[in-house]
Amino acid sequence: MMAKQTAVDDPPVNVYEANDQLTVAIPIPGAHHDTTEVVLAGRKLIVRAEPRYPQEQQHYLRHEWSVGTWHREVDLPKSVRSNGAKATLTHGILTISLPIGTEATPSRATIPVIEPTSHQAQPH
Repeated sequence: MMAKQTAVDDPPVNVYEANDQLTVAIPIPGAHHDTTEVVLAGRKLIVRAEPRYPQEQQHYLRHEWSVGTWHREVDLPKSVRSNGAKATLTHGILTISLPIGTEATPSRATIPVIEPTSHQAQPH
């Protein structure tokens, strides 16, 4: 009998470069923008999330994936700026866009996470 996993270790991360920015994509099932925190500290990206998933207490016949507190630190391959950085949570995928470049004064910056409302009509 395995103990309930409260912390999910090292969610997988994709990092790619396009249009002078680094993009980091992390799948976080059950995450919500108001319980997800993204912090840029120099060339390190720190992501914490507390997903909410009501079925966690079920009597499982098969249990291959867990929802728990996520914490991931990503060492970025290049220097980035927090100014202009964006974090978006869409369908359980956290996507963080970071402009490549050096900051005048490197500091710790929190990047707000936005969850776009896809079902509403966008204003023209």
